[in-house]
Amino acid sequence: MQRVIVVFAVLLLLSAPIVAQTESTRAADSVAIKQAVLDFAEGYYSGDVARVEKAIHPDINRCTPRDLPQTGRTAPTYSTYSGLIENTRAKVVALDDNARHIQVQILDIDNDVANTKLISASFVDYHQLIKLDNQWKIVNELSGPGSSLPPRMKDFKPEDERAAIERTALDYQAGLYATDAKRLDLKIDPEISKIVLVPLQQTGKTGLRRQRAEATIENALAQLGKQDEPYRDFSARIIDITDGLAVVRVNAITAYEFLQMYKAGGQWRILNSIARPRTDLTVAQAMTVIAGDPMPDFTLPIYDGGEFTLSKYRGKNVLLMFPRGWLGAVWCPYCPYQYLELEKRMKESDLKAKYNLEVAFVLPYSADRVKDWLEKFPEAMTTVENVKNPQPQPKDGTIQADYAAWARRAFPIKFNVMKDDPHTLIPVLADERRTLSRQLKIFTSFWDGVSSEQNRATVLVIDKKGVLQFKYVGQMTEDRPSIDYLLDFISRLK
Repeated sequence: MQRVIVVFAVLLLLSAPIVAQTESTRAADSVAIKQAVLDFAEGYYSGDVARVEKAIHPDINRCTPRDLPQTGRTAPTYSTYSGLIENTRAKVVALDDNARHIQVQILDIDNDVANTKLISASFVDYHQLIKLDNQWKIVNELSGPGSSLPPRMKDFKPEDERAAIERTALDYQAGLYATDAKRLDLKIDPEISKIVLVPLQQTGKTGLRRQRAEATIENALAQLGKQDEPYRDFSARIIDITDGLAVVRVNAITAYEFLQMYKAGGQWRILNSIARPRTDLTVAQAMTVIAGDPMPDFTLPIYDGGEFTLSKYRGKNVLLMFPRGWLGAVWCPYCPYQYLELEKRMKESDLKAKYNLEVAFVLPYSADRVKDWLEKFPEAMTTVENVKNPQPQPKDGTIQADYAAWARRAFPIKFNVMKDDPHTLIPVLADERRTLSRQLKIFTSFWDGVSSEQNRATVLVIDKKGVLQFKYVGQMTEDRPSIDYLLDFISRLK
């Protein structure tokens, strides 16, 4: 609970001055953003210093990846505020108006941060702009060759790069919030320039802080900003890709970040970014559900077709079982046992009618992975039987003998199940994007000694009014309530 309080204290402190955009302010911002980009482009091409000064922030960082044919390597080159102003004054890239071919695309606006794409004859720029004192200023640029020049990368296909770009962005976020310096070092450019926007409650203004690669790595080594694993909930959205350059938005639980990336040597690297505290989260989204509170509604696909929406079962008790899942090389053997025990009881008596009950299992995997889980039930039951009756038999009084005796009490039924046996009585939900699992803070990549994407074994009971009445999150794979215990609890719900 202390961790949750800390997270929300940060959110409330940092997000207080931000005002959400309305349609009218967004429209006005769009006009102002486009004008700022045009001021830069037209001013740069025409030698109009005043227009360029108006468009760019004094701390601007303009980077152009320069490929060196002599070595096959890439060296980013930089232009600062003074360099851009003096190049403009000297008309280094001067072009007549009809030769400029300027196009401006607004890619994304989020409160006081915007991303644009400028296409012109001499350069294609990705711009990151921030709104300070009601004025939009370009603060980061990632630049490539323009429409009248040869492309930087021959036969570049954006769609073929999407998976690698997204993986790089998510690995960066994972390294950032796990404070994994080695992982970060593989994803960020040595010359990365990260802007952190810091809203200041005292003045209502926003401060700008730059962070380079050394600070990013040193912060990770010092474990500054480390988040507990349940709070490492990341997503990535690719905004645009062109000629070895990309813009990506990544979301974490407390912040979002816009990344400018470039490809060199077959690898994508992060070069510029702007980070901003999130303002779009609700308390219900950021916190896990608490027993006694209404259970948030959700809809998940059933692995073999259809959907399961919790609110549709209002008026019934609902038992949600979250098996542990994949252990890196095999499926957890104890989770299928609980499924098969419930399935057996449903076949023998009408549990749904007796307890006014709906049951569902939830796995944090795709439908294909869920299908594999069900098909591996025979192997799981063989493992359970071997645990119950190890060969050779251990000596009495040893931990091996005691564990086997525990397993015989916990799993008394011997199931004879085939790979192709149908399992349709209890729906299995495919939480492939881990939306529900992450909201409940049970999804993890390490638990009970195993590194693997899995859920902590968890059981929830929601009553007829939609209130969470029972919540059990296991501390180890053997730690889960029995079916008898759960049914007895449900029988006592009013």
